[in-house]
Amino acid sequence: MNDKGTKAALLAHARAAARSLANRVTNAQSRAGVCLDLLSDIGTDPSLEAFREVLRTLPADERHYWIGTLYTLLLPTKVRRRQATYFTPPTVADAVIDLAIDAGFDLGTDTVLDPAAGGAAFLSTLAGRMAIVGLKAEEVAYRLNGIEIDSGLATLSSRLIAERLGSPLPRDVILSGDALRVTIPASYGLVIANPPYGRMAIDEVSGKAWRKVAHSGHINKYALFTELCLRHARPGGIVALVIPSSFRAGPLYDRMRRFIRAQAEVLAVGSIAGRDGVFIDVAQDISVLIVRKGKTHDPVAPVRFPIVGLMPSIAPVVEQILPVEPGDAWPLPAIDPNLVGGATLADYGVTIRAGYFVWNRETGRLVPKLGRKQRGYPLVWAKNVRPGELCKPAGKKGAGIDFVTFSDESTAIITGAAAVMQRTTNDKQPRRLVAAMVDPAVSSRWGGFVSENHTIVLTGDDPERLELAVKLLNTAAVDNRYRRVSGTAAVSVTLLRKLDLPAPAVFSAELGKSGDAEAAAAIAYGLVQEAVSA
Repeated sequence: MNDKGTKAALLAHARAAARSLANRVTNAQSRAGVCLDLLSDIGTDPSLEAFREVLRTLPADERHYWIGTLYTLLLPTKVRRRQATYFTPPTVADAVIDLAIDAGFDLGTDTVLDPAAGGAAFLSTLAGRMAIVGLKAEEVAYRLNGIEIDSGLATLSSRLIAERLGSPLPRDVILSGDALRVTIPASYGLVIANPPYGRMAIDEVSGKAWRKVAHSGHINKYALFTELCLRHARPGGIVALVIPSSFRAGPLYDRMRRFIRAQAEVLAVGSIAGRDGVFIDVAQDISVLIVRKGKTHDPVAPVRFPIVGLMPSIAPVVEQILPVEPGDAWPLPAIDPNLVGGATLADYGVTIRAGYFVWNRETGRLVPKLGRKQRGYPLVWAKNVRPGELCKPAGKKGAGIDFVTFSDESTAIITGAAAVMQRTTNDKQPRRLVAAMVDPAVSSRWGGFVSENHTIVLTGDDPERLELAVKLLNTAAVDNRYRRVSGTAAVSVTLLRKLDLPAPAVFSAELGKSGDAEAAAAIAYGLVQEAVSA
Protein backbone atom coordinates (compact mmCIF):
# COMPACT_ATOMS: atom_id res chain seq x y z
CA MET A 1 0.00 0.00 0.00
CA ASN A 2 1.35 3.47 -0.88
CA ASP A 3 1.74 6.31 1.64
CA LYS A 4 -1.58 7.85 0.63
CA GLY A 5 -3.36 4.52 1.06
CA THR A 6 -1.67 3.90 4.42
CA LYS A 7 -2.72 7.31 5.66
CA ALA A 8 -6.31 6.75 4.53
CA ALA A 9 -6.41 3.41 6.36
CA LEU A 10 -4.99 4.93 9.55
CA LEU A 11 -7.42 7.82 9.39
CA ALA A 12 -10.30 5.36 8.97
CA HIS A 13 -9.12 3.49 12.09
CA ALA A 14 -8.81 6.75 14.04
CA ARG A 15 -12.27 7.92 13.00
CA ALA A 16 -13.79 4.55 13.88
CA ALA A 17 -12.14 4.66 17.32
CA ALA A 18 -13.39 8.22 17.87
CA ARG A 19 -16.95 7.21 16.97
CA SER A 20 -16.89 4.28 19.39
CA LEU A 21 -15.77 6.59 22.21
CA ALA A 22 -17.91 9.62 21.39
CA ASN A 23 -20.46 9.14 24.17
CA ARG A 24 -17.96 8.08 26.83
CA VAL A 25 -15.22 10.70 26.49
CA THR A 26 -16.55 14.07 27.56
CA ASN A 27 -13.66 16.15 28.92
CA ALA A 28 -9.97 16.92 28.37
CA GLN A 29 -8.58 14.48 30.91
CA SER A 30 -10.76 11.57 29.74
CA ARG A 31 -9.61 12.22 26.16
CA ALA A 32 -6.00 12.24 27.36
CA GLY A 33 -6.58 9.03 29.32
CA VAL A 34 -7.92 7.19 26.26
CA CYS A 35 -4.97 8.32 24.13
CA LEU A 36 -2.41 7.48 26.81
CA ASP A 37 -3.93 4.01 27.02
CA LEU A 38 -2.87 3.47 23.40
CA LEU A 39 0.78 3.81 24.42
CA SER A 40 0.50 0.50 26.30
CA ASP A 41 0.78 -2.85 24.57
CA ILE A 42 -2.21 -4.11 26.55
CA GLY A 43 -5.11 -1.71 26.92
CA THR A 44 -8.28 -1.54 28.95
CA ASP A 45 -10.75 -0.64 26.19
CA PRO A 46 -11.58 -3.44 23.69
CA SER A 47 -13.00 -0.93 21.18
CA LEU A 48 -9.47 0.43 20.66
CA GLU A 49 -7.79 -2.90 19.93
CA ALA A 50 -7.95 -2.61 16.11
CA PHE A 51 -6.37 0.82 16.24
CA ARG A 52 -3.80 -0.34 18.81
CA GLU A 53 -2.74 -3.22 16.58
CA VAL A 54 -2.09 -0.83 13.68
CA LEU A 55 -0.18 1.61 15.92
CA ARG A 56 2.16 -1.16 17.09
CA THR A 57 3.56 -1.45 13.57
CA LEU A 58 4.49 2.24 13.29
CA PRO A 59 7.69 4.05 14.26
CA ALA A 60 7.46 6.31 17.32
CA ASP A 61 6.89 9.60 15.50
CA GLU A 62 4.07 8.16 13.37
CA ARG A 63 2.51 6.45 16.37
CA HIS A 64 2.56 9.68 18.35
CA TYR A 65 1.05 11.60 15.45
CA TRP A 66 -1.90 9.24 15.12
CA ILE A 67 -2.52 9.14 18.85
CA GLY A 68 -2.62 12.93 18.81
CA THR A 69 -4.92 12.82 15.80
CA LEU A 70 -7.33 10.60 17.72
CA TYR A 71 -7.38 13.24 20.46
CA THR A 72 -8.43 15.91 17.95
CA LEU A 73 -11.15 13.65 16.54
CA LEU A 74 -12.53 13.22 20.07
CA LEU A 75 -12.92 16.98 20.42
CA PRO A 76 -16.34 18.48 19.68
CA THR A 77 -16.25 19.84 16.12
CA LYS A 78 -16.77 23.44 17.23
CA VAL A 79 -13.94 23.19 19.77
CA ARG A 80 -11.57 21.66 17.21
CA ARG A 81 -12.29 24.46 14.75
CA ARG A 82 -12.09 27.20 17.39
CA GLN A 83 -8.74 25.92 18.65
CA ALA A 84 -7.61 25.03 15.11
CA THR A 85 -6.30 21.75 16.51
CA TYR A 86 -4.55 20.26 13.48
CA PHE A 87 -1.22 18.55 13.98
CA THR A 88 2.00 18.61 12.02
CA PRO A 89 2.71 15.28 10.26
CA PRO A 90 6.09 13.69 11.12
CA THR A 91 7.54 14.18 7.63
CA VAL A 92 6.78 17.89 7.79
CA ALA A 93 8.04 18.22 11.39
CA ASP A 94 11.33 16.54 10.40
CA ALA A 95 11.71 18.77 7.34
CA VAL A 96 11.04 21.96 9.33
CA ILE A 97 13.57 20.96 11.98
CA ASP A 98 16.11 20.23 9.24
CA LEU A 99 15.54 23.74 7.84
CA ALA A 100 15.99 25.22 11.33
CA ILE A 101 19.28 23.33 11.78
CA ASP A 102 20.46 24.48 8.35
CA ALA A 103 19.69 28.03 9.49
CA GLY A 104 21.87 27.72 12.58
CA PHE A 105 19.85 26.06 15.34
CA ASP A 106 22.16 23.90 17.49
CA LEU A 107 20.68 20.67 18.87
CA GLY A 108 23.48 20.41 21.40
CA THR A 109 23.22 23.83 23.02
CA ASP A 110 20.08 25.78 22.13
CA THR A 111 16.83 25.98 24.08
CA VAL A 112 13.45 25.59 22.36
CA LEU A 113 9.97 27.02 22.77
CA ASP A 114 6.80 25.78 21.04
CA PRO A 115 3.96 28.11 22.13
CA ALA A 116 1.33 25.98 20.36
CA ALA A 117 2.64 22.56 21.37
CA GLY A 118 -0.40 20.54 20.25
CA GLY A 119 0.54 16.87 20.02
CA ALA A 120 4.24 17.64 20.60
CA ALA A 121 5.12 16.96 16.97
CA PHE A 122 8.06 19.33 17.12
CA LEU A 123 9.11 18.85 20.76
CA SER A 124 8.90 15.05 20.67
CA THR A 125 10.91 14.94 17.42
CA LEU A 126 13.47 17.35 18.85
CA ALA A 127 13.71 15.24 22.02
CA GLY A 128 14.54 12.21 19.90
CA ARG A 129 17.14 14.13 17.91
CA MET A 130 18.77 15.56 21.03
CA ALA A 131 19.00 12.08 22.53
CA ILE A 132 20.67 10.83 19.35
CA VAL A 133 23.41 13.50 19.59
CA GLY A 134 24.17 12.33 23.13
CA LEU A 135 22.16 14.56 25.46
CA LYS A 136 20.79 12.91 28.59
CA ALA A 137 17.04 12.79 29.12
CA GLU A 138 17.15 15.26 32.02
CA GLU A 139 19.12 17.82 29.99
CA VAL A 140 16.72 17.47 27.06
CA ALA A 141 13.76 18.02 29.38
CA TYR A 142 15.26 21.30 30.59
CA ARG A 143 15.95 22.47 27.03
CA LEU A 144 12.43 21.97 25.73
CA ASN A 145 9.49 24.21 26.59
CA GLY A 146 5.92 24.18 25.36
CA ILE A 147 2.58 25.86 25.95
CA GLU A 148 -0.74 24.26 25.01
CA ILE A 149 -4.21 25.74 25.52
CA ASP A 150 -5.91 22.33 25.87
CA SER A 151 -5.07 20.81 29.25
CA GLY A 152 -5.66 17.25 28.05
CA LEU A 153 -3.32 17.76 25.10
CA ALA A 154 -0.69 19.23 27.43
CA THR A 155 -0.85 16.06 29.53
CA LEU A 156 -0.72 13.80 26.49
CA SER A 157 2.13 15.70 24.86
CA SER A 158 4.29 15.59 27.99
CA ARG A 159 3.84 11.82 28.12
CA LEU A 160 4.75 11.46 24.44
CA ILE A 161 8.01 13.33 25.07
CA ALA A 162 8.74 11.15 28.09
CA GLU A 163 8.14 8.01 26.02
CA ARG A 164 10.46 9.32 23.32
CA LEU A 165 13.19 9.87 25.94
CA GLY A 166 12.47 6.58 27.71
CA SER A 167 12.39 8.37 31.05
CA PRO A 168 9.90 10.31 33.23
CA LEU A 169 10.26 14.07 32.84
CA PRO A 170 11.88 15.91 35.79
CA ARG A 171 9.79 19.03 35.10
CA ASP A 172 6.66 20.17 33.32
CA VAL A 173 7.93 20.57 29.77
CA ILE A 174 4.51 21.62 28.46
CA LEU A 175 2.40 24.04 30.46
CA SER A 176 -1.34 24.39 30.01
CA GLY A 177 -2.43 27.89 29.02
CA ASP A 178 -3.07 30.40 26.25
CA ALA A 179 0.33 31.47 24.93
CA LEU A 180 -1.15 34.78 23.77
CA ARG A 181 -2.06 35.65 27.37
CA VAL A 182 0.47 33.97 29.69
CA THR A 183 3.80 35.49 30.68
CA ILE A 184 6.78 33.96 28.89
CA PRO A 185 9.88 35.20 30.71
CA ALA A 186 12.73 33.76 28.67
CA SER A 187 14.12 33.96 25.13
CA TYR A 188 15.09 30.92 23.09
CA GLY A 189 17.51 29.73 20.44
CA LEU A 190 14.60 28.21 18.48
CA VAL A 191 10.95 29.17 18.58
CA ILE A 192 9.04 26.68 16.48
CA ALA A 193 5.30 26.33 16.01
CA ASN A 194 2.36 25.26 13.90
CA PRO A 195 0.10 27.90 15.47
CA PRO A 196 -3.69 27.99 15.41
CA TYR A 197 -5.36 30.16 12.81
CA GLY A 198 -8.71 31.85 12.49
CA ARG A 199 -10.15 35.31 12.89
CA MET A 200 -10.33 37.04 16.27
CA ALA A 201 -12.53 39.96 17.26
CA ILE A 202 -10.63 42.97 18.57
CA ASP A 203 -12.19 42.56 22.02
CA GLU A 204 -10.71 39.04 22.22
CA VAL A 205 -7.16 40.34 21.83
CA SER A 206 -5.08 41.46 24.78
CA GLY A 207 -2.43 44.18 24.57
CA LYS A 208 -1.42 46.23 21.55
CA ALA A 209 1.15 43.97 19.88
CA TRP A 210 -1.45 42.93 17.29
CA ARG A 211 -1.11 46.33 15.62
CA LYS A 212 2.34 45.32 14.41
CA VAL A 213 1.06 42.39 12.36
CA ALA A 214 -2.66 42.89 11.66
CA HIS A 215 -5.40 45.32 10.73
CA SER A 216 -8.23 45.92 13.21
CA GLY A 217 -10.86 44.22 11.07
CA HIS A 218 -8.69 41.24 10.16
CA ILE A 219 -6.80 39.85 13.17
CA ASN A 220 -5.73 36.25 12.61
CA LYS A 221 -4.37 34.08 15.41
CA TYR A 222 -1.40 32.94 13.39
CA ALA A 223 -0.30 36.55 12.82
CA LEU A 224 -0.37 37.12 16.59
CA PHE A 225 1.65 33.94 17.15
CA THR A 226 4.18 35.12 14.56
CA GLU A 227 4.72 38.32 16.57
CA LEU A 228 4.95 36.31 19.79
CA CYS A 229 7.50 33.88 18.34
CA LEU A 230 9.74 36.67 17.09
CA ARG A 231 9.46 38.46 20.42
CA HIS A 232 10.64 35.40 22.35
CA ALA A 233 13.49 34.32 20.09
CA ARG A 234 16.87 35.49 21.30
CA PRO A 235 18.99 37.72 19.02
CA GLY A 236 20.41 35.41 16.38
CA GLY A 237 17.82 32.78 17.25
CA ILE A 238 15.74 30.93 14.67
CA VAL A 239 11.98 31.15 14.27
CA ALA A 240 10.38 28.28 12.32
CA LEU A 241 6.67 28.47 11.57
CA VAL A 242 4.16 26.29 9.74
CA ILE A 243 1.44 28.76 8.78
CA PRO A 244 -1.24 29.32 6.12
CA SER A 245 0.20 30.57 2.84
CA SER A 246 -2.16 33.55 2.96
CA PHE A 247 0.58 35.48 4.77
CA ARG A 248 2.66 35.54 1.58
CA ALA A 249 0.24 37.43 -0.64
CA GLY A 250 -2.90 38.40 1.25
CA PRO A 251 -3.38 42.20 1.04
CA LEU A 252 -4.36 42.32 4.72
CA TYR A 253 -1.11 40.61 5.78
CA ASP A 254 1.08 43.48 4.57
CA ARG A 255 1.78 44.55 8.17
CA MET A 256 2.83 41.03 9.06
CA ARG A 257 5.22 40.82 6.11
CA ARG A 258 6.65 44.24 6.94
CA PHE A 259 7.07 43.29 10.62
CA ILE A 260 8.87 40.04 9.80
CA ARG A 261 11.34 41.82 7.52
CA ALA A 262 11.96 44.53 10.13
CA GLN A 263 12.69 41.98 12.87
CA ALA A 264 14.58 39.23 11.09
CA GLU A 265 16.44 37.90 8.09
CA VAL A 266 14.09 35.82 5.96
CA LEU A 267 16.02 32.64 5.16
CA ALA A 268 13.46 30.27 3.63
CA VAL A 269 9.83 30.16 2.55
CA GLY A 270 8.87 26.52 1.99
CA SER A 271 5.81 25.26 0.15
CA ILE A 272 3.63 22.47 1.53
CA ALA A 273 0.84 20.98 -0.53
CA GLY A 274 -1.77 21.27 2.22
CA ARG A 275 -4.53 20.37 -0.23
CA ASP A 276 -2.77 17.14 -1.16
CA GLY A 277 -3.68 15.39 2.05
CA VAL A 278 -0.60 16.37 4.06
CA PHE A 279 -2.73 17.95 6.78
CA ILE A 280 -5.94 16.25 7.87
CA ASP A 281 -9.09 18.38 7.45
CA VAL A 282 -7.11 21.46 6.39
CA ALA A 283 -8.33 23.15 3.20
CA GLN A 284 -5.75 25.93 3.11
CA ASP A 285 -2.38 25.88 1.41
CA ILE A 286 0.38 25.81 4.01
CA SER A 287 3.88 27.33 4.02
CA VAL A 288 6.99 27.05 6.16
CA LEU A 289 8.73 30.25 7.23
CA ILE A 290 12.31 30.20 8.54
CA VAL A 291 13.84 33.47 9.82
CA ARG A 292 16.79 34.56 11.95
CA LYS A 293 15.98 37.26 14.49
CA GLY A 294 18.15 40.30 14.98
CA LYS A 295 18.75 42.10 11.70
CA THR A 296 16.44 43.81 9.27
CA HIS A 297 16.10 41.68 6.17
CA ASP A 298 18.57 42.72 3.49
CA PRO A 299 16.47 43.59 0.40
CA VAL A 300 19.05 42.05 -1.92
CA ALA A 301 19.62 38.87 0.12
CA PRO A 302 18.38 35.74 -1.67
CA VAL A 303 15.66 33.71 0.03
CA ARG A 304 15.40 29.94 -0.43
CA PHE A 305 12.06 28.50 -1.59
CA PRO A 306 12.21 24.74 -0.86
CA ILE A 307 9.43 22.21 -1.40
CA VAL A 308 8.37 20.48 1.83
CA GLY A 309 6.02 17.52 1.85
CA LEU A 310 5.54 13.79 1.90
CA MET A 311 8.28 13.16 -0.64
CA PRO A 312 11.59 15.06 -0.56
CA SER A 313 12.14 17.10 -3.72
CA ILE A 314 15.21 16.18 -5.76
CA ALA A 315 15.11 19.47 -7.67
CA PRO A 316 17.57 22.17 -6.61
CA VAL A 317 16.11 24.76 -4.24
CA VAL A 318 15.24 27.95 -6.08
CA GLU A 319 16.38 31.27 -4.63
CA GLN A 320 15.08 34.77 -5.32
CA ILE A 321 14.98 38.12 -3.55
CA LEU A 322 11.85 39.50 -1.94
CA PRO A 323 10.09 42.59 -3.32
CA VAL A 324 11.72 45.93 -2.55
CA GLU A 325 8.69 47.23 -0.67
CA PRO A 326 8.59 45.25 2.63
CA GLY A 327 4.80 44.98 2.73
CA ASP A 328 4.40 43.72 -0.84
CA ALA A 329 3.38 40.13 -1.56
CA TRP A 330 6.06 37.43 -1.58
CA PRO A 331 5.37 35.45 -4.76
CA LEU A 332 6.89 32.02 -5.13
CA PRO A 333 9.50 31.73 -7.87
CA ALA A 334 8.13 30.86 -11.28
CA ILE A 335 8.00 27.14 -11.94
CA ASP A 336 10.32 27.88 -14.84
CA PRO A 337 11.72 31.44 -14.67
CA ASN A 338 12.21 31.39 -18.44
CA LEU A 339 8.49 31.02 -19.13
CA VAL A 340 7.02 34.53 -19.03
CA GLY A 341 3.72 35.43 -20.65
CA GLY A 342 4.09 39.20 -20.69
CA ALA A 343 0.36 40.01 -20.81
CA THR A 344 -2.53 40.48 -18.38
CA LEU A 345 -6.30 40.15 -18.58
CA ALA A 346 -6.48 43.81 -19.58
CA ASP A 347 -4.74 42.82 -22.83
CA TYR A 348 -7.71 40.53 -23.49
CA GLY A 349 -10.04 43.50 -22.99
CA VAL A 350 -11.32 41.96 -19.75
CA THR A 351 -12.53 43.98 -16.76
CA ILE A 352 -12.68 42.27 -13.37
CA ARG A 353 -14.74 42.98 -10.27
CA ALA A 354 -15.98 41.13 -7.22
CA GLY A 355 -19.51 39.75 -7.07
CA TYR A 356 -22.11 42.07 -5.63
CA PHE A 357 -24.89 40.38 -3.69
CA VAL A 358 -24.42 39.25 -0.06
CA TRP A 359 -27.55 37.16 0.28
CA ASN A 360 -27.53 36.62 4.05
CA ARG A 361 -27.38 40.38 4.68
CA GLU A 362 -30.28 41.22 2.39
CA THR A 363 -32.54 38.19 2.57
CA GLY A 364 -35.59 40.34 1.86
CA ARG A 365 -34.32 41.06 -1.66
CA LEU A 366 -33.78 37.39 -2.49
CA VAL A 367 -36.98 35.88 -3.91
CA PRO A 368 -37.83 32.60 -5.71
CA LYS A 369 -39.86 34.44 -8.35
CA LEU A 370 -40.64 38.00 -9.35
CA GLY A 371 -44.02 39.54 -8.70
CA ARG A 372 -45.85 41.37 -11.46
CA LYS A 373 -44.64 44.78 -10.28
CA GLN A 374 -41.22 43.70 -9.00
CA ARG A 375 -38.02 44.55 -10.83
CA GLY A 376 -35.29 42.00 -10.43
CA TYR A 377 -32.64 39.85 -12.04
CA PRO A 378 -31.55 36.20 -11.74
CA LEU A 379 -28.75 35.49 -9.27
CA VAL A 380 -25.68 33.47 -10.25
CA TRP A 381 -24.25 31.51 -7.34
CA ALA A 382 -20.64 30.34 -7.21
CA LYS A 383 -21.80 26.72 -7.49
CA ASN A 384 -23.43 27.54 -10.84
CA VAL A 385 -19.93 27.96 -12.32
CA ARG A 386 -18.52 24.88 -14.04
CA PRO A 387 -15.57 25.05 -16.44
CA GLY A 388 -16.36 24.02 -19.98
CA GLU A 389 -20.08 24.70 -19.57
CA LEU A 390 -22.18 27.80 -20.08
CA CYS A 391 -23.08 29.32 -16.73
CA LYS A 392 -26.81 29.51 -16.04
CA PRO A 393 -28.50 30.76 -12.87
CA ALA A 394 -29.94 28.04 -10.66
CA GLY A 395 -31.42 28.24 -7.17
CA LYS A 396 -29.25 27.89 -4.08
CA LYS A 397 -31.11 24.71 -3.17
CA GLY A 398 -30.83 23.29 -6.68
CA ALA A 399 -34.35 24.00 -7.87
CA GLY A 400 -35.70 26.94 -9.85
CA ILE A 401 -33.94 30.29 -10.04
CA ASP A 402 -33.27 32.85 -7.32
CA PHE A 403 -33.88 36.51 -8.11
CA VAL A 404 -32.58 39.73 -6.55
CA THR A 405 -34.95 42.69 -6.53
CA PHE A 406 -33.90 46.28 -7.31
CA SER A 407 -35.71 49.58 -6.79
CA ASP A 408 -33.27 51.62 -8.87
CA GLU A 409 -30.65 51.27 -11.58
CA SER A 410 -27.44 49.62 -10.35
CA THR A 411 -23.96 48.89 -11.67
CA ALA A 412 -24.33 45.45 -10.05
CA ILE A 413 -26.64 44.42 -12.91
CA ILE A 414 -24.53 42.79 -15.66
CA THR A 415 -26.12 43.29 -19.07
CA GLY A 416 -23.47 42.44 -21.67
CA ALA A 417 -21.13 39.55 -22.42
CA ALA A 418 -19.79 38.20 -19.15
CA ALA A 419 -18.14 35.30 -17.40
CA VAL A 420 -18.24 34.35 -13.74
CA MET A 421 -15.43 32.87 -11.66
CA GLN A 422 -15.61 31.15 -8.28
CA ARG A 423 -14.00 33.39 -5.69
CA THR A 424 -13.18 30.56 -3.27
CA THR A 425 -12.49 26.88 -3.84
CA ASN A 426 -12.44 23.92 -1.47
CA ASP A 427 -9.97 21.09 -0.94
CA LYS A 428 -11.94 18.74 -3.22
CA GLN A 429 -11.48 21.00 -6.24
CA PRO A 430 -8.25 20.47 -8.19
CA ARG A 431 -8.16 24.05 -9.54
CA ARG A 432 -7.97 27.40 -7.81
CA LEU A 433 -9.26 29.23 -10.90
CA VAL A 434 -12.69 28.07 -12.06
CA ALA A 435 -14.48 30.24 -14.66
CA ALA A 436 -17.34 29.94 -17.15
CA MET A 437 -19.02 32.14 -19.74
CA VAL A 438 -22.56 33.19 -18.84
CA ASP A 439 -25.15 31.89 -21.27
CA PRO A 440 -26.16 34.82 -23.55
CA ALA A 441 -29.77 33.65 -23.20
CA VAL A 442 -29.73 34.94 -19.62
CA SER A 443 -29.48 38.57 -20.72
CA SER A 444 -31.82 37.97 -23.65
CA ARG A 445 -34.55 36.67 -21.35
CA TRP A 446 -34.14 38.82 -18.23
CA GLY A 447 -32.10 41.78 -19.43
CA GLY A 448 -29.12 40.95 -17.23
CA PHE A 449 -28.07 39.08 -14.10
CA VAL A 450 -26.48 39.59 -10.68
CA SER A 451 -23.78 37.48 -9.06
CA GLU A 452 -23.15 36.76 -5.40
CA ASN A 453 -20.16 37.93 -3.36
CA HIS A 454 -18.42 34.53 -3.60
CA THR A 455 -17.86 35.14 -7.29
CA ILE A 456 -15.78 37.36 -9.55
CA VAL A 457 -17.35 38.82 -12.68
CA LEU A 458 -15.37 39.17 -15.91
CA THR A 459 -16.75 41.46 -18.60
CA GLY A 460 -15.51 42.67 -21.99
CA ASP A 461 -16.73 44.46 -25.10
CA ASP A 462 -15.59 41.61 -27.34
CA PRO A 463 -17.32 38.31 -26.44
CA GLU A 464 -14.81 36.24 -28.44
CA ARG A 465 -11.80 37.71 -26.63
CA LEU A 466 -13.59 37.24 -23.31
CA GLU A 467 -14.26 33.61 -24.14
CA LEU A 468 -10.61 33.19 -25.12
CA ALA A 469 -9.56 34.56 -21.72
CA VAL A 470 -11.93 32.17 -19.93
CA LYS A 471 -10.47 29.18 -21.78
CA LEU A 472 -7.00 30.34 -20.75
CA LEU A 473 -7.95 30.87 -17.09
CA ASN A 474 -9.25 27.30 -16.87
CA THR A 475 -5.91 25.76 -17.87
CA ALA A 476 -3.48 24.09 -15.49
CA ALA A 477 -0.65 26.35 -16.71
CA VAL A 478 -2.47 29.49 -15.58
CA ASP A 479 -3.80 27.88 -12.40
CA ASN A 480 -0.25 26.91 -11.42
CA ARG A 481 0.95 30.41 -12.25
CA TYR A 482 -1.72 31.92 -10.00
CA ARG A 483 -0.85 29.58 -7.12
CA ARG A 484 2.73 30.86 -7.25
CA VAL A 485 1.59 34.37 -6.36
CA SER A 486 -1.33 33.55 -4.06
CA GLY A 487 -1.42 31.27 -1.06
CA THR A 488 -5.07 31.66 -0.19
CA ALA A 489 -8.20 29.70 -1.08
CA ALA A 490 -9.88 32.98 -2.02
CA VAL A 491 -9.07 34.40 -5.45
CA SER A 492 -7.82 37.98 -5.20
CA VAL A 493 -9.20 40.45 -7.74
CA THR A 494 -5.98 42.46 -7.43
CA LEU A 495 -3.71 39.46 -8.07
CA LEU A 496 -5.94 38.29 -10.92
CA ARG A 497 -5.56 41.65 -12.64
CA LYS A 498 -1.77 41.39 -12.37
CA LEU A 499 -1.51 37.71 -13.31
CA ASP A 500 1.09 37.00 -15.99
CA LEU A 501 -0.59 35.52 -19.08
CA PRO A 502 0.46 34.73 -22.66
CA ALA A 503 -0.40 37.43 -25.18
CA PRO A 504 -3.87 36.95 -26.73
CA ALA A 505 -2.52 36.59 -30.27
CA VAL A 506 0.00 33.93 -29.21
CA PHE A 507 -2.48 31.88 -27.19
CA SER A 508 -5.17 32.21 -29.87
CA ALA A 509 -2.80 31.03 -32.59
CA GLU A 510 -1.73 27.97 -30.61
CA LEU A 511 -5.32 27.16 -29.69
CA GLY A 512 -6.25 27.35 -33.36
CA LYS A 513 -3.58 24.80 -34.24
CA SER A 514 -4.48 22.13 -31.69
CA GLY A 515 -7.89 22.99 -30.26
CA ASP A 516 -6.41 22.00 -26.89
CA ALA A 517 -6.37 24.94 -24.45
CA GLU A 518 -4.09 23.11 -21.98
CA ALA A 519 -1.39 22.49 -24.58
CA ALA A 520 -1.85 25.92 -26.14
CA ALA A 521 -1.33 27.71 -22.82
CA ALA A 522 1.80 25.74 -21.97
CA ILE A 523 3.29 26.36 -25.43
CA ALA A 524 2.27 30.03 -25.48
CA TYR A 525 4.25 30.84 -22.34
CA GLY A 526 7.37 29.37 -23.96
CA LEU A 527 6.83 31.02 -27.35
CA VAL A 528 6.69 34.49 -25.83
CA GLN A 529 10.05 33.94 -24.17
CA GLU A 530 11.54 32.63 -27.42
CA ALA A 531 10.40 35.79 -29.19
CA VAL A 532 11.93 37.97 -26.48
CA SER A 533 15.23 36.06 -26.64
CA ALA A 534 15.45 36.07 -30.44
